[in-house]
Amino acid sequence: MRYRVCVADVFSAAHTIKSHKGVGRLIHGHDFRARVCAISESLSEGNIAVDLKVLESVVKEITESLDHKYLNEELGVEDLSAEYIAHYILREAKKLVPQVHSVELCSNEGRYCVEVSE
Repeated sequence: MRYRVCVADVFSAAHTIKSHKGVGRLIHGHDFRARVCAISESLSEGNIAVDLKVLESVVKEITESLDHKYLNEELGVEDLSAEYIAHYILREAKKLVPQVHSVELCSNEGRYCVEVSE
């Protein structure tokens, strides 16, 4: 069996993709929804694959650190794409919950989504 446990949270932030040829090169903001998923091959005590409260706490900690920030400055990146933000969230979440496997990041009410996984 393989269990996939996911938690989502929202945050608002601004960014630019300086090398973008279109409007993405201008500073702009989004309401983002980050969905972080962890995988387990088995159930532990209490028949739990991954503790949802622990995962939720980690996701909240990361999204709060990004909320209402200019992400290029916050993350020290000139070309800051949604793919990069998703990768950053994945990397940070894995530090605290090693079973984290993927992050889906959506903007514009879910019209645009990227997913990164290991």
